Amino acid sequence: MWELLKDFLLVSVGTGIGVALMCILSVGKGADYEMKKLKESEDK
Repeated sequence: MWELLKDFLLVSVGTGIGVALMCILSVGKGADYEMKKLKESEDK
């Protein structure tokens, strides 16, 4: 029983870390796009 609980906890932690990384990467990609747009508008 303890093994099952431990495995479930590890899977949950791994999933949480994966989702957090995906969110961070998505936000970073959006920020890069906004910065690129801002620089292009300054150059014109």
